[in-house]
Amino acid sequence: MLAKALLDILGPAYQPCAHFAGACAGACVWEPTRGLVPCAFGGATGTLDEVRLIIVTAEPGDPPDSTGYEGTPRDMVHNSLRIFHEAMRSGGIDRAGRPTPFHRNMRRILDAFWPNESLDAQLRKTWTTNAVLCPAEVSGGKHLARVEQACTQTYLARQLDLFPNAFVIALGGKARDRMQAAGLRCNAVGLHPSARKSDADKSTSWEAAVRLFRGSPSDEIASSEAARPPKRPSQRVEKAHQSPRTEVSSDLQAAIMALPPRIGDFFQRVIDHPDYDCQAGRMQLMVSFRGAKVGGLNRQAAHWYFSKVFVRDHGDPDSMATHGFKHVVHNEKHDYWMVQGLGAQAAFEEAMVAMTGVRP
Repeated sequence: MLAKALLDILGPAYQPCAHFAGACAGACVWEPTRGLVPCAFGGATGTLDEVRLIIVTAEPGDPPDSTGYEGTPRDMVHNSLRIFHEAMRSGGIDRAGRPTPFHRNMRRILDAFWPNESLDAQLRKTWTTNAVLCPAEVSGGKHLARVEQACTQTYLARQLDLFPNAFVIALGGKARDRMQAAGLRCNAVGLHPSARKSDADKSTSWEAAVRLFRGSPSDEIASSEAARPPKRPSQRVEKAHQSPRTEVSSDLQAAIMALPPRIGDFFQRVIDHPDYDCQAGRMQLMVSFRGAKVGGLNRQAAHWYFSKVFVRDHGDPDSMATHGFKHVVHNEKHDYWMVQGLGAQAAFEEAMVAMTGVRP
């Protein structure tokens, strides 16, 4: 049984959705008897609190053979869930008499995130949905910008709000771009299950997202910083502390791909500069300078932060305040300097340059 909160969000799409007469007029089709309705979502078969993973694709493909919808909006929501869950169990649906690879590869993704667990257990912890709930005119084709905006705001954003602590992966560039345009959180990007790429390429992209999912939470990172011995104060990190350059990991590439272009460009400059380095955790992108941990971006909380250790050794509270940062103290072992909102990335870069003397 679908949680009431999800039913309340998705049910109005089958009344039918008001956008069929507005933003989606002439672009999306409402023909329930042919299966042309908002669809292709599923999972969250337990409580909302059990959901730890959200998978977002761009939009549904064409409806499977012999699919029709009738009844109340609630009936149609549950019919869409039934089709999704049956396809996950059987490994796919048929279109024009031919099986499709989507659900078979979705099983591979769930197995990567939840190895050695049954499908029922995996679905309890996963919610799968779309950036746009209706199929495009041509399967896999484009939707108009007004359609994307209306659907992400009306449906996707509200779904994500139900799972504030879940890890969000976008499958495919279209899903990523639509989420970025809507300002919605996205922790990683993987190849679409039906992408015309090799199985090895697809697996590599999904496994990179899994490593991000299993990365260290922010509390563990802050606690490990607090456990380090104090450093001798200095105004700049010495050149001798520079760490050797390493190859950019697929985990880091996946995390940067999920960022808005301006922020992604900043981290690319950090990676390309010989004095800086960057690592991807589950919720954070962490910057270091010549081997010293600087701080970075908490993608889940949407704020930028500096390590208290780095500020202690290379800055001061007045400089932090000048750049708009505030000192956040959670407990005696967990405190840091934080800024968020419009201009936060620029404030982080300027404060970082003020302390290091080097612009990436």
